[in-house]
Amino acid sequence: MDWTMIAIGLTLLGIALIWYTKYRPKVGKEVNVVDDEEDLRVIYNKTIDLISNEKYYLNKSLKLSDLAAELSYNERQVSRSINRFSNGNFNKFINSFRIEYSKELLTGGQFDHYTIEAIAEECGFSNKVSFYNAFKSDTGMSPTQFRALKQSS
Repeated sequence: MDWTMIAIGLTLLGIALIWYTKYRPKVGKEVNVVDDEEDLRVIYNKTIDLISNEKYYLNKSLKLSDLAAELSYNERQVSRSINRFSNGNFNKFINSFRIEYSKELLTGGQFDHYTIEAIAEECGFSNKVSFYNAFKSDTGMSPTQFRALKQSS
């Protein structure tokens, strides 16, 4: 047998192994995919309830996987429900709760002595830049401008 035939045989064996690894049925990793609009709505409503009632949005390190585990759904289902029924992805969704809470703190009076950075931290943002960008995207003005406008009213 010549070395060329051995090399061709090993190459074909390698290609077959790669193909099998990529396309074989996944045992034990089946994901129950929810495509039904009604089921996704149920997941979304449970997500809203959990985030609102438990104030999950205040957790700076909140991840989609944490939320999905708490809701007993997989990440894909929770993500699809958020994408379908909110105005954006997971981060934008969580930030919308944080922004609403920050508006309360910026205008509530008892937090007037807090800096903008302290308000951002209190609302679950991990840094000032993320807070400013999310706030301005949501309201069209900076937190400082918002606070000044509300205090002058």
